[in-house]
Amino acid sequence: MKNNSVHLIGTLARDIELSKNSKGNSFVRFSLACIRDNKPFTDFINCIAFGEVANALCKHRDKDTAYEINGYIRISSYEKDGKKTYSTIVVVESFTLLND
Repeated sequence: MKNNSVHLIGTLARDIELSKNSKGNSFVRFSLACIRDNKPFTDFINCIAFGEVANALCKHRDKDTAYEINGYIRISSYEKDGKKTYSTIVVVESFTLLND
């Protein structure tokens, strides 16, 4: 069992598009809308996927497509104007399409 493990179920908040980095590697960034259990709130979780996982996600990339996602949390930081800013994103390692 991994210490840094994430399991989410939700729907795409918007259509996603495949991008390529400067080396030609595929990736996608997207937000997954996840409804909290027994609460009328939705969390929008920022996600990223690379390579074959990104290519596979793009086969069903329309808004409101439901996915079960497995991955891990990656936290990064940067400094701008003397202020340190942190960001949290889920790196997708695998997924299951739920509403095909």
